[in-house]
Formats: sequence, structure tokens, C-alpha cells
Amino acid sequence: MYKVHMIKIKAYFKVKELIKKEKLVMVIGPRRVGKTTIIKQLVEEDPQVNAYILADQLSRREFKTANELVSYLQFNGLLKQNQTRIFIDEAHYLPNLGIILKNFFDEGKYRVVVTGSGSFNIYHNLGSELVGRKAMIYIYPFDFEDFLLAKGKNIEAKVEYDFVKNEVQEYLEWGGYPEVVMAKTAEEKIDCQVKIFQSYLDEDVKLLLNREEYFGFEDVLGYLAKNVGSILIWENMRRDLGLSIVALKKIKEVLDHSFITYHVLPFPMNRADEIKKHQKTYFVDNGLLNYVLRKKMLVGSGKREENFVLSQLLKIKQTATDLYFWQRKNGFEIDFILYNLLDKKLIPVEVKSGDTDNIPKIFNTFEAAYGEMVDYYVVINRSIRKIRNLGEKEVRFRQMFENFYIP
Repeated sequence: MYKVHMIKIKAYFKVKELIKKEKLVMVIGPRRVGKTTIIKQLVEEDPQVNAYILADQLSRREFKTANELVSYLQFNGLLKQNQTRIFIDEAHYLPNLGIILKNFFDEGKYRVVVTGSGSFNIYHNLGSELVGRKAMIYIYPFDFEDFLLAKGKNIEAKVEYDFVKNEVQEYLEWGGYPEVVMAKTAEEKIDCQVKIFQSYLDEDVKLLLNREEYFGFEDVLGYLAKNVGSILIWENMRRDLGLSIVALKKIKEVLDHSFITYHVLPFPMNRADEIKKHQKTYFVDNGLLNYVLRKKMLVGSGKREENFVLSQLLKIKQTATDLYFWQRKNGFEIDFILYNLLDKKLIPVEVKSGDTDNIPKIFNTFEAAYGEMVDYYVVINRSIRKIRNLGEKEVRFRQMFENFYIP
């Protein structure tokens, strides 16, 4: 696993800043993305104050309160008297987690940071106890900027596509899981992907699905990979895979809450001629998407650039921003609609796999319907960076690896 002090990933700094301000922080994300590495380094930076606890190595005793847990930790030398911040790794292994964390927050004697490899596991142990008490931060596989830092490149200044085109192609193929990024050869990268995938099977899938669902899991995963970025119609999926709708939805829930897939909902202000109910599904990591396609010997939908942009948006979009897609019933669509909850403005985003400086015609249609809410439009393409105008609105053409929030 990579070292945080060698690769100054943004997630490390975000966690570091958040734990300074908050009494209870939950660090959540996919398996094997470096959550443990991040918090261990934070613990090591001030060991007089910080204590590290690995929950699945504690006694199987069922702690009913925070005081019971603290007494156990102190008795066993895991928590010293002067340590006031407790980092609990893999916290979902603790029974009564919600009550314990509520006690910590309300009593105020300790600041607590917890990690979990899947929100599904954590939420199973939490009720309404932590509403308004917890601060959450999501850790995903490397975004492209962190990927470049791991490769020894820094793009703080604007750069041209040709400078990073090899890295873009590598990221499109292998994604951003740290151990995959750091592996040297294709064989080593595939070996890492096998281990990542197996960890999901062993830790999430086997525990959360019944027999029918478990044996249908890889078929569902293959179906979603083949149709990534397309409208998901449950009845078509049921017919093609021979599984019940109940089983399909349970498998999909596990995939989403384990951070393997991510579903995007239709724009909620839809009118009569627009898609209202169906969702589109993407993979959180391009590498895992390609691994599934390779493993199942499938040909994808040709939307790997679109999946790349979705994975980037998850990592760079602001907390107060919701993400949708917009599609008319005649099939014309805009890939992503970002909605800022604070200023109530929209940013429609269209993704192109090649080079283009043409304004998509669908922007005119959207402008006529919702133009008063639009801040500006974005066209993500391979290598062109420029600004054109659609009436009084800017259309910003951005290279696919760039943060398009920057004017």
C-alpha cells in the first residue's frame, strides 16, 4: 500500500482538517482505497493524543455504552489516560455502534474518528442516534490529479492533453485504486484487481446476500458493466438474467452501498416528454469496470470516458451539489446535470470521447426549458480547451482530465 507522506493525496488533508473541527467524523469509502493508511498516519503525527483501535480485533464482547468500551480499552492498554482522540478502524464490527458513538458525542470527553469499508455495513449498525452529530467524508480511489501525483507528475498549472495522454489512457484502463496504480506491469495490476474483487465477495457479498442473490451477483455485475451509462430498466434486466426483481434490487443495493457502482437519477424537474423514473448506473472506478468486462468476456457500451467523468465528479464535486442526468423520451440527453443547492444554479455537462468545439444542439433545447437556472454549460472532450457562447451563457470546453469548475 502507498504511503500518504509520499503521495499527498487530497483526502488526507480533508480528513486532517475535518477532525480538527468536529467531535465525531466518519470516514467511509470502498475497500482498499487507503482509509486505514490515512488514519494511521494521522495517529502517528500525535501519538500522545491519538489512539488507534482496530475494531475487528477487539473482544467479541458486546459493549453497550462508550464508557464500557473506554474501560475495556484502558484496561488492555489500548487507550492511555492522556489520549483524547480515538480512531476506530473498521468500526462496523462493533455491535451497538450507533449508541456508542452517540455516547461519545454527547459526553464530549473524546473526539472520535471511525472508518468503514462500506456504508451498507455501517448503516446497518446505526439508527437515528447520530442525526446531526456526525460529520462524514467519503474516500474514493485516486482521482486523476492524485493518480498523476503518484506517477510523479503535477498539473497545478494548466497543461495540454499531449503532456498527459499516456496517463489518461492508463487511468481509463486501470482506474485509481492505489495498489493498482502503483503496480508496475499489467499482470501485477490484474492480480491487484483480483484481490480487490475477492475482498468484496468475501466481506460484503457473502454476508449480505442469500444463495440465489449470491450466485446471481456476477451476472448482475456483468450486465451493469456491459450497459454502463445506459438507462436501467428492471424488467429487461429480470428477463435477461432470470432473477426476481427483489433479488436484482437487493444485489444492486449491495453494489451501490459497497461503492462498486453508483446510480444517477433523472433531473427532478422533468416535464411530460422527459424521462422521470429510470436511473443510470456507472462504476465508481474505471479499472473495476474494465476488470468485470474482461472477466465476463463482454464488450462494453463504449462509455468509458463518460464513466471516467462520473468517477471524477464524485471526487471533486462540492458537498452541496446534487448530480442528475437529463433525457427526453425521444432519446436525446445531457449526460450530467449538476445542481448547486446553495445558489440553485445548474451546470449541464456533456461528455464526448474525441475532440470537439461544437455546441451540442441539445443545449439549445435545455436552455429553452430551464435556461433561467443555468450557470454555464460544459462540454468534456479529449483535448480542446476554449469558451464559446450560447446566447448569454458560456459553453466551456474542457479537457477530460481537468476540473471544469475552474473558469
